[in-house]
Amino acid sequence: MATPTTCSQTPLSDTTRGVKTLALAIALAACSSSAPPPAAPKPAPAPFTPTAFSVKVSGTGRPVIFIPGLASPGSVWDGTVAHLGGKVQAHVLTLAGFAGQPPIAAPFLQQVHDQLEQYIDANHLDHPVIIGHSLGGVMSLWMGETDPQLGGIVDVDGLPFLAAMMDPSMTSDKAMQGAAGVRDQMLKAPHDAFVENMKQFIGSMATRPEDVAMLDDAAAKSDQTTVANAFAELMGKDLRADLAKIQVPAMVIAAGEMGRVMPDQLTAGWHAQVDAIPRVDLEIVDHAKHYVMLDQPEAFYALIDKALATK
Repeated sequence: MATPTTCSQTPLSDTTRGVKTLALAIALAACSSSAPPPAAPKPAPAPFTPTAFSVKVSGTGRPVIFIPGLASPGSVWDGTVAHLGGKVQAHVLTLAGFAGQPPIAAPFLQQVHDQLEQYIDANHLDHPVIIGHSLGGVMSLWMGETDPQLGGIVDVDGLPFLAAMMDPSMTSDKAMQGAAGVRDQMLKAPHDAFVENMKQFIGSMATRPEDVAMLDDAAAKSDQTTVANAFAELMGKDLRADLAKIQVPAMVIAAGEMGRVMPDQLTAGWHAQVDAIPRVDLEIVDHAKHYVMLDQPEAFYALIDKALATK
């Protein structure tokens, strides 16, 4: 049986100096060859680059993610971010296909939701607060239902089930059927007609002419197919059954003006939709249309300060 090679440097007796040197070299070579090779360094993980939205990051501190609504640019949050004065790490999104961003194929909402979760994980955002408007507000509620690691959510005029505000008996299936018809009409419309309809639609949702002009410009740059798909998905989305899963502080900021809906009907409709959230603060801002942060900025900023101070 062969004697195992060892790494001992004990002198070999009764040998010449040359033999000892050769034997020592052989022993050391054997020890070296038996050692495992050093592990190759692991490659750094590839950074996550979302396709469902672009992101502009500014400031330092607590991470706060801002999500605009349908066909809207991230710049709708400029005033809010300026008010916060760089004291939070603001992640301002513009969603795919909106305001000149490259479009993505359907399903739209699911991709935004899933990639937002990936973005939070990849960037190690610690208990971020999500502030969303309209479609973005619906996304903030949905994230609250599925991600317990958030620090809080602020939903700005985004109903858990939009179709039920006008018809409380509405079901998701009925809403999806109606939304499919609206989507088909939007897709078939000539692009000029689509842009004009979007301008009329958005023009009724903000008050100051400069705000309306900014929103009109973003709508004109938005991808027609993406807007049609996103609107149809939003109309059929019903988050009400899982609202009780939201365990983080939630503020809902609702516009006090909603078309022809009377104030008492508006308040009752919002309570019916959001009261299932365990820790909800419903705030209705008077004299504000759908873009609350643009119509009543000072009142809006005060509510944002309150929401960010809530633990």
